[in-house]
Amino acid sequence: MNRKVLLFFVDVFSTLIAGILALFIRFGFNFSEMRKYDESIYVYIIISALVYIFNGNYKVVWRYANQKDFLKLFRASVISYLLVLSFFHFYKGIVLPRSVGFVMFLSSFILLVGVRLFYQFIIEIKKSVENKYLIIGAGDVAVSIAEEIMKSGIGDVVCFIDDDTNKIGRTIFGRKVFGPLSKIDEYLKLFSYDEIIIAIPELNSQRISSIIEKIDLKKTKVKVIPSFEELFKDKIRIEDIREISLEDIIGRKPVRVDLSRIREYIKDKVVMITGAGGSIGSEICRQIAFQEPNRIILLGRGENSIYEINEEIREKFPNLEVSRVIGDVENSKWMREVFKKYSPDIVFHTAAHKHVPLMEENPYEAIRVNVFGTVNLVELSCEFNVERFVFISTDKAVNPTSFMGLSKRISELYVLAKKCPVKFSIVRFGNVIGSRGSVLWKFKKQIENGRAVTITHPEMKRYFMSIPEAVSLVLQSTILNGNLFVLDMGKQIYIESVAKKLAKILGRDDIDIIYTGIREGEKLYEELFYPYEVPLKTGHSKIYSVNFSVPISTEQIKNLSKEIMENLLVGNIEKAVGIARRIVPEFKFKGGLK
Repeated sequence: MNRKVLLFFVDVFSTLIAGILALFIRFGFNFSEMRKYDESIYVYIIISALVYIFNGNYKVVWRYANQKDFLKLFRASVISYLLVLSFFHFYKGIVLPRSVGFVMFLSSFILLVGVRLFYQFIIEIKKSVENKYLIIGAGDVAVSIAEEIMKSGIGDVVCFIDDDTNKIGRTIFGRKVFGPLSKIDEYLKLFSYDEIIIAIPELNSQRISSIIEKIDLKKTKVKVIPSFEELFKDKIRIEDIREISLEDIIGRKPVRVDLSRIREYIKDKVVMITGAGGSIGSEICRQIAFQEPNRIILLGRGENSIYEINEEIREKFPNLEVSRVIGDVENSKWMREVFKKYSPDIVFHTAAHKHVPLMEENPYEAIRVNVFGTVNLVELSCEFNVERFVFISTDKAVNPTSFMGLSKRISELYVLAKKCPVKFSIVRFGNVIGSRGSVLWKFKKQIENGRAVTITHPEMKRYFMSIPEAVSLVLQSTILNGNLFVLDMGKQIYIESVAKKLAKILGRDDIDIIYTGIREGEKLYEELFYPYEVPLKTGHSKIYSVNFSVPISTEQIKNLSKEIMENLLVGNIEKAVGIARRIVPEFKFKGGLK
């Protein structure tokens, strides 16, 4: 028999039982008196049965029912009771004592709910629990995740751990809330669990790191919710949860940006992202897509990476217009055709060669792509009336010691020196965790393969920031006044410390470290500002603005950069360095071509 039909008959039978119970409460064992109201009870049952059907009682999958679904039962019971009262008021041939009708209403509602709760209980017993989850957090996100885990049948929740004193000691879905988080090591010993889910969006990297330190990652998986996506979703789902990563421990800081103003600015605009397949570029694409632009133009040299980000964007935003362009930003003829075809309103320029040692071996390419690719895009933006041009720079552009850093600084100066109606801006920041070609990738492979981790110098340190955090601040900068923005990167972190934290995540308590010596073009530490750059506060606490006049024209920058390339092409490094210092006097070249 169909489950819906079976449940209908169970409800009708429950209503009959409620009627008998109501009569018994009213008349006790006086069966002759009870028989006088048989007809009334049948009328109540018929009316109730019809209401149950039209109320939608049998459209609910009761295995996964929530509070709203159970409220439907209450609504059905109330409607039935009111209709019965109306019927007996107008039809004088049959009567029903008011006490009997009211008790029948309450009893039928209790039985309807009881049957469904009993069904859920049986299902809970029958299903095999594959995983046991311990959830850190007891807020809306944690409750949402717990509800989906328990109702989907993928596992069970053993408990919650939270700092909220109003929740500690109470239960959620029958599971107790423990706390505070400072005693988490004690609570972890009380339960048997397979995975831990950190479900507190506002936890910063320091708090997450302190929690991880108390967990044996060899025995237990730890997962987290993605903090950035939390800004855009009403409800975090199971598929949004991911494995704990290094950015959660050293680079994850809650970022609040003015989403309404960002969306208001970007909505219905044509947005071009160069280097769209890269780490920063692809994240800009993801976050821009949320802002409802008219079209996104994915521009990059690597066909595979452009294909991948295109597939991701189309899957998540099927109604968004997306255009794919394969090309080199230094190819002025092709870039002109792209601008002519799409007429972008906003350009985010992330395309660049970024690997310092590799560019030391290939300085010609660093200048060709990084400088002249930027020059092309800047000139075309002016020619085709682009509204805003955002250039993504790096802390390596400050007092550069490498050709990569030099190329970025020259690009900064060109953008700042250009005069036309376009709103030019630069966003400068340090290393992002998870970027392609990052040293962290190498560390991960070395640790996973059981090899020693190679670090250039024990005092080497860098600024680190998560990619979503950096990109959200880049978007925030588009609604701020200024032309050079520098992101607050916090404190620099020793590379050795980063390697050890990564090893912890990968389940390694200790690792061997080998120091290989500083490579050509590298610094022991990075800088975010030149001495003459005075950071000014903006409308966002994590974004600084710098204002200064560029003492050289765009034509001079372009001509001198061409001379640098010509000398690099024939291997005349010393002369190229000398010319470069006429643009960037702070350039401290330390290496040489191999």
